[in-house]
Amino acid sequence: MSTTTPADPPALRLTNLLLAPAARTRRNADAVFDRMIAHASRRRAPLSAENAADLEHLRLALRAFADFPGLSPLGWAAGQELVRLRVRIRVVVGDLRARHPEVADEPVTAPVFVVGMPRTGTTLTYNIVSRSPAHRGPKLWEMTYPGLAVDDAQQAALIRRTRRKFAMTSRLSATWDTIHPMYAASEEEDTFIRAHSEMHASAVPMPDYLDRLATFDHRPDYRFLRDTLQLLSYGRPARRWVLKHPANLFHLAAIRDVFPDARFVWTHRSPEVALASLCSLAESARRIHRRPDAVDVAGIGPEWLAIMARGVSRALEQRAALGPDVVLDLPYDRLTGDPGAVLPDLFDRLGTQWGPDDDAHLAAALEAPRNRPAHRYTLDRFGLEPDQVGAAFAGYRTLLATLAP
Repeated sequence: MSTTTPADPPALRLTNLLLAPAARTRRNADAVFDRMIAHASRRRAPLSAENAADLEHLRLALRAFADFPGLSPLGWAAGQELVRLRVRIRVVVGDLRARHPEVADEPVTAPVFVVGMPRTGTTLTYNIVSRSPAHRGPKLWEMTYPGLAVDDAQQAALIRRTRRKFAMTSRLSATWDTIHPMYAASEEEDTFIRAHSEMHASAVPMPDYLDRLATFDHRPDYRFLRDTLQLLSYGRPARRWVLKHPANLFHLAAIRDVFPDARFVWTHRSPEVALASLCSLAESARRIHRRPDAVDVAGIGPEWLAIMARGVSRALEQRAALGPDVVLDLPYDRLTGDPGAVLPDLFDRLGTQWGPDDDAHLAAALEAPRNRPAHRYTLDRFGLEPDQVGAAFAGYRTLLATLAP
């Protein structure tokens, strides 16, 4: 088993030293959570009952950070920021909608959700579909600071502010930019809008929070996504929304209930490859959030195998009830083998037209990875064997067999 450990960047060690005094607040995570709600709500319209109840589940996530023995001072600061950002966005959007009730009249018509396990081509597909002239995806800056339409100067200022906010991750991780680079002015995953995701457990164990996600109603979170998309549509050119986040795959029924005309593009690849990539991302997250002696690399695989196998099984059950043409399958081998043919065909199936701008976007997307270091990962590093993964995804493999050329 390969267990080579990347050295912590000096900036990470220094940051943890500087943040150590502030880490004392983790002794009372509930008080920290209550202060977040109170601070965000100051001089704004109160949260609706549904949004307040939905945010309350994040208390479990914050407790998980606080209770993890190996959490670093930076890990506590990052865990608070994960929760604080979602609390603030929920309050800000609710306040703006209360002051501008006409926002509720904005249509969100036939949105496209790109879903699939990590490393299956979701990013390439999302970038191409969302950047088509008739489409749009939410930009990182406008999810971080949602609001009414602004002029070019204000937008540039918000982009700079967002860039500074997320630049810390790149400086503190030796691998994050290789795995998931984030650009303030580009489309990003809708997890920055919604409160909840199984991916929150990448940094520390969250058994109580994950148990809650497995049983609670996800529709309020997606209703808030719809509310935010309406706000981001208001006063701007009308375009079809395109969304992406790995955990959306687990909640097809909730999404379809909130967006009755939604379509899904499900990208597919061997689960062994996809899971190894996800484990690599989780390792990077743990190295940012934990003390070095608390990063159990071999324990990452079994933990995420259970989460992903359960989620994909749920997706298969929900998919069966959605009816024909709601889910469009896109195998990775076809996507990467001939994207110039496969993607225009996908556009046609989505009822949109491929054009010269899309050719240019595809060329740029295919060139971008050549300028970044290769992302390397293996299952054995994370305590897994291929047969073990294959058995856990037996139902999914049945679907993959029907998609083979």
